[in-house]
Amino acid sequence: MISGKAMEIFDNIEVQIDAKRVLGLQGYRNLDNPPSPTVERLLRQEIEEGYRLVQPRASYDEMAARLTGAGAVALENGIILNIGKVAREWRGLERVGFGLATIGPALEERIGHLFARGDYAAAVMLDSVGSAAVSDLVGQIDAMACRRAEERKMAAGLRLEPGVAGWSLTDQTVLFTMLPAQELGVRLNEQCLMIPRKSASFMIGMGKELSPPKGRRPCRYCRLVNCPFREVSGTVAT
Repeated sequence: MISGKAMEIFDNIEVQIDAKRVLGLQGYRNLDNPPSPTVERLLRQEIEEGYRLVQPRASYDEMAARLTGAGAVALENGIILNIGKVAREWRGLERVGFGLATIGPALEERIGHLFARGDYAAAVMLDSVGSAAVSDLVGQIDAMACRRAEERKMAAGLRLEPGVAGWSLTDQTVLFTMLPAQELGVRLNEQCLMIPRKSASFMIGMGKELSPPKGRRPCRYCRLVNCPFREVSGTVAT
């Protein structure tokens, strides 16, 4: 687990790659029935490969903030972020935590090699392994933020990510001005997508009067109903 203080870079975080999560990302919905022996062998093989390749790094910071206007968050540094209607979940906002996490480029490079030699099944499985690893990494930072909020007698609200639930993807550029992306080895392309691809940026609202969410992601505000990351009743759908 992560522990530390604000504005800190975390290295050598131990991520946990959950096999059921990986299968959910592969499209398996009834996980009570095990996959075929062939899929099971491939799953175990690529999870082992994932553990060998992931290089988890993350950064996290906090600052005072407040809601201002419809869907707008004003940070203490003067920046205003328009996060859309999901801002209603942050009524009573006093602080925000924001972070950046990545598992590095090695896993994606391996996926490229697998595709190049025509090993598509392994490449797609390893891609899901990488997504599961990033999800666990962000979850650890999220848990840290929740503990910090609790220490301040605050509740932590929904975790929001640029490009989801009405928050413009272009605000990635704003978060990158406040986080040490270059030191973490992460950059944005012209479409504001992160490189390495297995990276995530996010923001978490906190406040004494803020209502705790049923889940950690704003899935009920998102139109991607078939998204494998969608939460249902507070848990991630798989």
